[in-house]
Amino acid sequence: MPSMVISGLAAVAMLIAAPALAQNDDDQGGGDQGGWQEAPGVAPIAKQDRVYGKADARFSLIIWLDPECPYCKVLGQQPQHVVDGSGGRVNLAVRLYPLPFHGPNAVIASTTALCVADQAGVAGYYRFLDGWMARTGSNGRGIGEPLGQGDPVADLAAASGARDRNALAGCTTSSRTGQRLAAEMKAGDIAGIEGTPAIAVRDNRFGHTIMVSGAIGEEDMQNAIRLLGQVDDHPDQAPSGGHDAQGVPGGATH
Repeated sequence: MPSMVISGLAAVAMLIAAPALAQNDDDQGGGDQGGWQEAPGVAPIAKQDRVYGKADARFSLIIWLDPECPYCKVLGQQPQHVVDGSGGRVNLAVRLYPLPFHGPNAVIASTTALCVADQAGVAGYYRFLDGWMARTGSNGRGIGEPLGQGDPVADLAAASGARDRNALAGCTTSSRTGQRLAAEMKAGDIAGIEGTPAIAVRDNRFGHTIMVSGAIGEEDMQNAIRLLGQVDDHPDQAPSGGHDAQGVPGGATH
């Protein structure tokens, strides 16, 4: 990477750092997180990712998400909106990282999302996650207990396109699915995530990635993408400055 890019990143980080849309919560603190940081450990989009948008987009939003994280709930569908408005320049991969203190419902949601994707593809995966986060009470509360013959998790999966309930049950309880989720979480550890949501922006043309912890808004993601592209395309014109990026509160720490 050109040295001018590195020297310009402090100024870029200062420009694109923004307050998160954090919410107070009894079970999950929103302690200060760092601003945008270089993130060479973030793996690029790969075959196992569920990619929303054009596969060959120049920029990727790569987000680690816990379906039971209230800050992820605040993030909502804003990343999809960024992709939708990018004219094909941006795609999205949501990777799963259920935090241990959110208990079994975070794991259930994550494994079910993987299994929904197996049956219903990328569209089903995002429908399921969006539906879960719209319904959950967060912080491990889940979307409700089975009542009689009804299972709210299986019902949501079916509504998302995974209608083979026997296959879904087999998938969610299989060791292979657990291994897939564990691998996704290990990749998050290697990437250096400090909480959920963790939001990375990758310039696929140059292999340059920055990341921030916390729920930021659409405009902030768009600014990060735009300014990262400017730095990579014109390293000789990178803005100068040595100020540290503002903190972005709102991510759930490990």
